[in-house]
Amino acid sequence: MTDFIRPTQDSHPRIAEALREGLLTLCATDPALAGAHPGEMLRFVPGRRVVFDGTLDGRPAIFRMAKSDRDAEAFDAEWQELTRAAAAMAQGASAVNRPLVLGAGGRVLAVEHVAGRPLLDLLWSSGTEDRLRWCVRAAHWLAGFTGTTEARAPINRGPWRTWAEEAAARQTHAELAEIEGRVLQKMKKLSRGLREATWRTAICHGDFHPNNLIAAGGRLTGIDLGGSRRAPIYRDIARFLTHMARRGMLPSGQRRFGVDAAAYEAFTTAFAMDEEEATRILPYLICYECLVRVEHPDMSRDRITHARTMAEGLFDDLRQIA
Repeated sequence: MTDFIRPTQDSHPRIAEALREGLLTLCATDPALAGAHPGEMLRFVPGRRVVFDGTLDGRPAIFRMAKSDRDAEAFDAEWQELTRAAAAMAQGASAVNRPLVLGAGGRVLAVEHVAGRPLLDLLWSSGTEDRLRWCVRAAHWLAGFTGTTEARAPINRGPWRTWAEEAAARQTHAELAEIEGRVLQKMKKLSRGLREATWRTAICHGDFHPNNLIAAGGRLTGIDLGGSRRAPIYRDIARFLTHMARRGMLPSGQRRFGVDAAAYEAFTTAFAMDEEEATRILPYLICYECLVRVEHPDMSRDRITHARTMAEGLFDDLRQIA
């Protein structure tokens, strides 16, 4: 189910103070973190991790503290990926937030705090032409991020279909359950046609959406790379396009497979997709993203309407190919 309530400094000040003390205690065990000064708690996932802003040796930083062995292992993987990506994207208009320190026995990860505006926020305040330009920029950011690790592999279509089906069964909004049930049937039919195909995989962002791209001047910086791992490149693209559509952000005002048509074209162009990728594989992963993002029972009326409209548009185009 989509996260709906995340404890923050304002909502849980006593929890925030206790966790800050715990973070400072951990930092005190590692000389590399001696200059850490955590500020406001930004997010707390109970039993897993906590995120603070602050400074490290006077530089703006984000601190993540692992509350489980699983998250400590994830920190190590993220550190390695950030180090690789920061070197690969050191020049040009696309970047990632730089890794600063992985310390305290791997329990504390400090990364650069990037100044700027989250891309979705910027899109809402921009005109149509600027929105479309930023979508093209976002597509090129992702192509640059994944490009050095791309490889062809047989399609493992089964898990994505299974995960989508399991998520669809948890849908609590009747108006979404009805249309998503029809999308699921089309996804299954589309899956059968992909049996012999291959697709491109790469080390992907893992949670690629407009608010994980920070715009400053003409530069886009990717943040929150904790989910980076090898996956089909289309999954990150589908995540980005679906995130916008389910919030009513349609820069061109036209849809293709339920999402913005111009943004769809920006990604298929940036990745030089062939016909199979652009008209069958990417829609397959959009089906997955449509179904796996189960809306919270208390989600706003607008969000439910946007989700339904997107699913209806997706179903209409799927009928042409499956």
